[in-house]
Amino acid sequence: MAKEVVKKEKETAISPFVIFKTEIAEIREAMNANVGDNGLTAGDLERIKIPAGGGTAWTIQGLDGEEMVKELSGIIIAWRDTRAYWSVPMEESDGNMPPDCYSLDARTGIGEPGGNCHKCAFAEFGSDPKGEGQACKLIRQLFLIREDNLLPEIVNLPPSSLKPARQYFLRLASKGVPCYSVITKIGLEKTKNGQGIVYAKAALTSGGRLTPEQTQRAKDYAAMIDPFLKAAPPVKVAKDVVETVEGEVV
Repeated sequence: MAKEVVKKEKETAISPFVIFKTEIAEIREAMNANVGDNGLTAGDLERIKIPAGGGTAWTIQGLDGEEMVKELSGIIIAWRDTRAYWSVPMEESDGNMPPDCYSLDARTGIGEPGGNCHKCAFAEFGSDPKGEGQACKLIRQLFLIREDNLLPEIVNLPPSSLKPARQYFLRLASKGVPCYSVITKIGLEKTKNGQGIVYAKAALTSGGRLTPEQTQRAKDYAAMIDPFLKAAPPVKVAKDVVETVEGEVV
């Protein structure tokens, strides 16, 4: 009985989030007042990326500048897989070239060659001229709301972190738990590849479930902001991919 009580408390006892203290209409009004007629797109949101060289601390942007944290904690209100392909390797360009082909859902490519990503030769493992990876780079973007924020930040996960991310989402799915109904903690684990090169990969765990009321608010928030997350300029997609996969060693 005692164990059940402790477990129940862990599921419902969470730190306060600003989005639970603010009505959706107020959040929308604040966005309109600060963003203006140009509107908000995913390209405007702050990015968080895995550090290079096996670093185990995240760099995040605060009002007073950059901060270092060992673990990210927040609510994943949405996520998407994106792809980008360059016919000229990134290291042979200035890094600012738009991709020849890109996809905001990792399903349909826009550009050359375009079409069905799942049937594209550049999405096959071994198509990367440098090794066994994919020539068309795949990253997963997590739209994460942290406690003090009314807007999500984008956590970009490179190919080496895709497997642990998928496993985490599958664990949630197997329990019938939507990602927006739990606090997700994202740490960093140092590891190395077959050549002994050290790198970091994401480690995702649950930090406790939201209450039914909080879950509904998170779901309503996700529906409100969804139109803003569905678009991003191709150049921004390219920049995300370049910055996320540079230094990848697996």
